[in-house]
Amino acid sequence: MSESELAVIKPEALKTYIWLQCFDGSIQQVEEEVAMFCPMICREIMKNGKGSSKNHAIELPERVNPASLSLILDYCRFHQVPGRSNKERKSFDEKFVRIDTERLCKLASAALGLQLRPLVDLTCGALARTIGGKTPEEVRDIFHLPDDLTEEEKLEPLENINDDRTIRLLNRLYAKKRKELQERQKLKDVQVQEEQKDERSLDEILCFINGDGGSGGGKATKNKKKNKRRKDHAKNTSKANAESVSKEGAACAGPCKADTGNVSRPPRQSPDVHDDVDYPFDDADLDDGLDPAMKEQLDREVEEFARRLNLVWPERMLLGQDRRVGSHWW
Repeated sequence: MSESELAVIKPEALKTYIWLQCFDGSIQQVEEEVAMFCPMICREIMKNGKGSSKNHAIELPERVNPASLSLILDYCRFHQVPGRSNKERKSFDEKFVRIDTERLCKLASAALGLQLRPLVDLTCGALARTIGGKTPEEVRDIFHLPDDLTEEEKLEPLENINDDRTIRLLNRLYAKKRKELQERQKLKDVQVQEEQKDERSLDEILCFINGDGGSGGGKATKNKKKNKRRKDHAKNTSKANAESVSKEGAACAGPCKADTGNVSRPPRQSPDVHDDVDYPFDDADLDDGLDPAMKEQLDREVEEFARRLNLVWPERMLLGQDRRVGSHWW
């Protein structure tokens, strides 16, 4: 090839290219001198001989996506050109990292995967300036991080290896806030205990109101048994009085039989008086829930009624016998 023909050939035609494959399967053709600026790609080309064709493309780490790779290649194209001044490089770097926080984080991760140390330092420095002077809540908002820390974990003391005055004052503030948090927790526990509901049963509450001292169902059962025995005693007493009256009536009817010579009928019971009938239910259940003082008053009234009934019964018996004798004579 003559010199005139070489002069016609464009400089791009003399460049050599390599093939790079991202984790998503996309393949890009990149200038070899630009890609060699990344240590990881340079090692794959020199040692393993990859990247020479599309079928033998260099596989990049998972963290390197196509968008991050494009930014990294732009950085390499600028910095691999010799003869640039430090001022030009510094100005380029400042403009290069003026992107949103999310893209900046992905770029720093991709640069770390390709082992491009200068770009890692540049992006991490930009992130440090972004979060400088921000509170933990503001940092979480910047990076969209969930707030999964408890109040106690947020107030844990910081490690102060170099005896920094700022960290020492901050730990004092955290100690004060921890104390306030403990006091609020104690106050909250007391309020919860005061708001607890009374879990006692209705019988226990009634016993407490009636002056049983809140002893529960034990004393209530004893009171029921005591009232039952008292009523049984009153019932047995009324039965005994009725039987004695019946015997007296029968003894009085004996002379009348001798005089008349007729067989007298047994005295009939008054319709107002009925024999004691055993009910199928327990008497103590009738007084369930009554005041003990009221129970005693009812028992006294029952006994008084039985006493009056026993006093009136003999008179009725004699009156009935007189009427029967009178009708016989007539």
